[in-house]
Amino acid sequence: MRTILCPRCGASIATYRAFRSMIKPFCPRCGWNLRHAEAAIARTSSPMMFIPIAIAALALLFVFATARTVSPIAMLVPLAVGAILLIPFWSTYSARKQLDAAKSSANPALAMAQPFVDPALQRLQALPRPRRVRFRFPASLLVVLLFLFLLPIGVVYLMAHNPAAARGHVNPSGFLAVPIIFVVLIVAPYFRDKKNAPLLRDGELALARVTYQETVQAGKSSYSRIAYEFRTTSGQLIQDRAKDLTYSVYEDMTIPAFYDPANPSKNVTPCATYLRLDENPF
Repeated sequence: MRTILCPRCGASIATYRAFRSMIKPFCPRCGWNLRHAEAAIARTSSPMMFIPIAIAALALLFVFATARTVSPIAMLVPLAVGAILLIPFWSTYSARKQLDAAKSSANPALAMAQPFVDPALQRLQALPRPRRVRFRFPASLLVVLLFLFLLPIGVVYLMAHNPAAARGHVNPSGFLAVPIIFVVLIVAPYFRDKKNAPLLRDGELALARVTYQETVQAGKSSYSRIAYEFRTTSGQLIQDRAKDLTYSVYEDMTIPAFYDPANPSKNVTPCATYLRLDENPF
């Protein structure tokens, strides 16, 4: 769970990353993002109706498969799978109830006359140039990399202390996967984001408004994509899109955009890069 601030009234709103593709955050206080949240839930209502059917079919399958066994553990399998399937169903149902309650109780008059600006973003505006840029990965990615490096150590230990057991279960060619994954997860993003470092360090800073957010399905994975716009110091309107690596940026939010004054089409927002500033709210 992560907390964001409503871009209209500044209220704290909890978001749930596990169900980001189904549930959009909204503000029950002032009504921010209610329309987009309702549309997102409506798109998932039809698929959610098949979950109870899938659970019932799974339960019947396991009943017939375990009819001749007396082991109670076998009967726990369908219960566990059914509980996992019910999590997104229950989350969507709860979000629907909260959405209906917010539609009747939200007061748009509580919204500020001007868009709410995160105080951390104001501190970012005050940073002198050149700004200090660092390259940081999310903790979840570092955990995966730590596991990948500890796995070969465990295999080597097994081969040293029990060669007979390791000989039939360990394939040495599998060690090649570790450097390949390291290159994909670390080296490639580093060189891809390196070109954005000059923009974050010396570029002009503008306050951009997020005009759209969507969850894009790419095969078995998904990512958050945003559209934003800002005006340069000369008044030119720039519109662009980016991948939101933080999964915490939504419509109407104000985010920082660093751009090249000579070519404003070259711009970057910190939520779209692994590069970080010392004072970075995104």
